[in-house]
Order: sequence, then C-alpha cells, then structure tokens
Amino acid sequence: GAPAWPPRAVWAGAVAAGEDTTLEVLRFTPYPLDSLDYLAMSEGEVSFSQDDWLRAPFGDDLLTDPDQWRSASGRTHRTGMGAEYNRVDGFRIALSHQIQRPETMLPRLGARIEYSFGRERGGYGVQLEQPLAPPGRVAFGVSMVRRTDHSELQQMEDLENSLTFLFARQDFRDYFEREGFGAYVSWRVPDFSTVSLHLRNDEYRSLPADHHNRSWFNTDTPLRENPEVNEGQAHAGILRLERLALRTGRTRSGLYHWIELERAGGGLKGDFEYTRLLADVRSVLRLTPASTLALRLVAGHTFEGALPRQKEFTAGGVDGLRAHEFSEFRGNEMALGQAEFVLGLWQMRNSMVEGGLHAIVFADFGRAWSNPDHEFDLGRQHVQMDGGFGLASAEDGIRIYLARDLQDPGSDLVFSLRLQAPF
Repeated sequence: GAPAWPPRAVWAGAVAAGEDTTLEVLRFTPYPLDSLDYLAMSEGEVSFSQDDWLRAPFGDDLLTDPDQWRSASGRTHRTGMGAEYNRVDGFRIALSHQIQRPETMLPRLGARIEYSFGRERGGYGVQLEQPLAPPGRVAFGVSMVRRTDHSELQQMEDLENSLTFLFARQDFRDYFEREGFGAYVSWRVPDFSTVSLHLRNDEYRSLPADHHNRSWFNTDTPLRENPEVNEGQAHAGILRLERLALRTGRTRSGLYHWIELERAGGGLKGDFEYTRLLADVRSVLRLTPASTLALRLVAGHTFEGALPRQKEFTAGGVDGLRAHEFSEFRGNEMALGQAEFVLGLWQMRNSMVEGGLHAIVFADFGRAWSNPDHEFDLGRQHVQMDGGFGLASAEDGIRIYLARDLQDPGSDLVFSLRLQAPF
C-alpha cells in the first residue's frame, strides 16, 4: 500500500520535541438533506453571511442602504477603493467614503472621486441625505455626479467586466458620460419598499472606444465600437421603488425589486420627451435544504415619446438570453424572464478551506422590441428562449455556463465564465 504520512521518524521527532501533531482533515461531505440549514455540520455551523444582502444593481451606489449599513458593522464611516479597466476609459481608479449613523437623525453623506487615465478625465459623485422625522424613515436628499455610465440593463460588475476585457478582450457594456444633479424625497415603508420622488437634470455625452487599450489574450481580436448616444440634457421626474432582501442560512426566500417610472420633458423642458417604466423583480427560493431557485422578471414599457438610445431597453448576452449576442434585441418595449435551479453536490471544509460544487440548470426567455404606437404587445412578438446548464463554486466565486438557443436545433453551445451570479 501507499506509505503512511508523515513518515514514522518525522512523527516521532515531532512528538519528542513537544510539537502539535494534530492533523488537519479535509472533509468532503454531501449536503445533508435532513436539516433546515443545509450547511450545518457536526463540527459547527456554517451559513450564509449575515451581511449577504440581495439588491438589484441599479443607481449610483453612493450611499449604502441603512439596514445593510447596520448589519455590516457599528462603524460611523467607511472608505473604499475601486478600479476598472474598459475600452473607453482605459484604467480608472476611484476612492469613496461614507459617513452615516442610521440610528440617529444626523445627515448621511456619500462621496466618490475617480480618474480615467485613458481619457484623462476626472469624475465625482456626492450624495447628502437628511432624515426629516424620527425614526428616520422619511428623508430629503441631494446629489451631484459626473461618471462614465452605461445602461442599467448591462449589469456585469466593474471587477468582472474588467477581468473579462483584460483576459478575453470582451467588454459587455456600452458607455456614455452622464453629468448632472438632482433632489429627492424618500419614504422607507416597512415590509414593502423605499418609495422616492426625484427631480433630475442630466446631460449625456458620447464616448469613443480607445482601440489602443490592451488585453493580455486575444490581442488580434478587434474591439467593438462604442455606439454613440443621443446627446443632450434630460430634465426628468422619477418615481422609484426599491427593496433589498437579507439572505441568511435560515432564510428560505428573499424578494427584492427596483421599479422606476421616469417622465422627461413636458413642463420640465429639456432635449428629450418620454415616459418610461422599468421594473426588475427578483426572488431566491429555498426549495430544499440543498437546492435553491433564483427567479428574475424584467419588464420595460414606453408610454409616450421617443427614447434616446441610452434609455432604450436591450436584451441578449450574459445579462439575459445567454445564447444570443450582446444587446442583440433593442427597442422601446421589453420583457425578460430568467430562472436558475441550483443544487448543492458536495462541500469541502477544514479550518482553512471552505468550498464546494453546485450544479445549475437555467432558462432565459423574452426579448426587446419597438412599437411605434407604444403598445406592450408581447403576444405578437417572437419570444426567444435559451437554456443550458453549468457548474458553480459554493460561494459563487466561479460559474461556468453552457447555453443554447432552444428554438434553433442547429445552434451552437455558447460558453461563458462568470465570477458572480447573474441575478
């Protein structure tokens, strides 16, 4: 048989020297199916982080939600640094800082300053929010921002998109510059949503792709051009509903959403006139102790007016319809549904290593389209449907997907590597 480890002489020497000879054992264990917490183990309990908040990735991300802030730590301030690498900015760095004490009536402040080396252009963001009455559920706020922005439906995070561009020379965003200011009133309605009314003045500018930005691999692949946007100022009133969900090892479900009704032009003037609704609703369901079902439903509708290009709805690519090209479908109407069934296969754990493997089955369906009469006529559209399977690490650090167009028997499998759950 195989020789014992460690060798007997080494073991005896360690015992004589009084050293700790306890061996760390790496255990591979099937997910127990008879426990509410499917990560519970005989040596202790491992669960989702108590700070695992589910949030639709919209907005300028200058201020952390007060409930999320409370759960993270008791600190009154927090500083962060970030970096991004894309085809218009090149390398961009950012420094952010927040000050808030949600248990008091003191103002909350979030600020960010950034610099794009490729464009030699600085950016900034400042948001100040003042609670108006105890216990701080009603607040008034103001904000100013200048940033390299992209469609809210292109939701790959900065780090993941940067690594994709650096290693694979693919950029899953279309960019423009947005500079503006606004004011709002918000009301945190318990067990429902944060309801807010905004008045904003934003100017949009086109950005060209810089073809001199380098990648480490696929260096001969030409960069995709960055499409121009409709430049001008948008004066808009916005009604917004946003809800986060806290997921823990014992939480069986989480329902969260971002719903926004935006009216630009009219009595507010500006260069654009439209009324646009975007709703993104998501849920995570614990079906069994070892399996979850993640669901996402997105709907977009234009009631009147002409959407500028930067406000059009898009579908296709890693953010939805994963067997289709990036933003293959575009228009003033949209419907998208996504579902992922995730099954825990096994886990491995000792005092230094924790991980495991999940199997994934998924389906995406929907499309974006244009209707000149502003009718949401989904029943008359050729709805696309993609599906496939994948594997993921236990903490969603790495996900591998194989997707296929289910309506085309001759379609090829589309491979994608993700560093986060898509929703």
